[in-house]
Amino acid sequence: METNEKLFISFTIKIDETVRFSCRTIGNSNIADKEIFRVGGYYFFYVFNRTERLNTYSLREISKEEFYDRKREFMNFRPNSRTLEWVDNSNNTFSVKNYYNGYWKRNVPAQDCIFITENNPLKEIHDAVISEAAVRKAQSDAYDKEEKYDYARKCGGLGRKLGIAYVNVLRIGPEKGKLMKFKESYERAIKKAESMPLAKARELFTNLRKGRAFRKEVLDTLQVEYHDVDVNLLALDELETTLSNRLNAYIEESLRTAKNNLSHADYATRQQMYDDLINGGRRQKKEVLTQLGVDVAAIDFNKYPLSEIKRALAATIGLETER
Repeated sequence: METNEKLFISFTIKIDETVRFSCRTIGNSNIADKEIFRVGGYYFFYVFNRTERLNTYSLREISKEEFYDRKREFMNFRPNSRTLEWVDNSNNTFSVKNYYNGYWKRNVPAQDCIFITENNPLKEIHDAVISEAAVRKAQSDAYDKEEKYDYARKCGGLGRKLGIAYVNVLRIGPEKGKLMKFKESYERAIKKAESMPLAKARELFTNLRKGRAFRKEVLDTLQVEYHDVDVNLLALDELETTLSNRLNAYIEESLRTAKNNLSHADYATRQQMYDDLINGGRRQKKEVLTQLGVDVAAIDFNKYPLSEIKRALAATIGLETER
């Protein structure tokens, strides 16, 4: 990492509340964003300014008192309590919006982040990235080409000997004790994945494919000892495959269950189910699946083969083809 290279932290985290103040000039040549948000008992203040020549950032942890003072300040910027967006006499656009239970996603330079507590969730993300960058820089500074080759060869040999993916040995380092703790805890996690409730398996599988904070949450839930390695850089193919196989098997099983259950329903019920699947909204379709014995928390509703159930229902109510 070059000394003049700015290291950005990609934050993605679930928040309890946020208040956003925004100002835009015509053509967005100048942008000013201020945002306060809270995560559990932690409070933060984010500022972004963009001009034609320069972008500036600031993310700092604040007190509860400052959070609510700034919230009142932002809300008072509005011309009245019902107005969320407005334009001033110079055609500058302003907005003040308040949200609950959303996600905060921003890229912020590491050097522009200031935290006052040790265990807050944003600092954990920040420190993981800083730690990984420091490891990379240390490796780059410490080894010449031959040493790097020896290091990689040592990691490869340990990976083959211990049955651990090479990339994971490379990230954790060639210390056998650490590697064994990772391997044993990872194998236990896979066994848990084989027997956990399907709804939980769906949640973990989905989160593994989200950002760093979600991926870390999965490994912490499964008690995997990853030794402060950046979780986005670990290869977790076996865990993902185990979860995926269980969820895919349930799709086939649930389809058989649904078709069997619909065959035992009376005509009027089958007609109503068919109408709800054809014309109903998302909630009604989920209610039909639940009625047919499908655990909707265990499926990806957007990818579930509803068409098969529609065809099966159509056949039982005398429709030759699904409309």
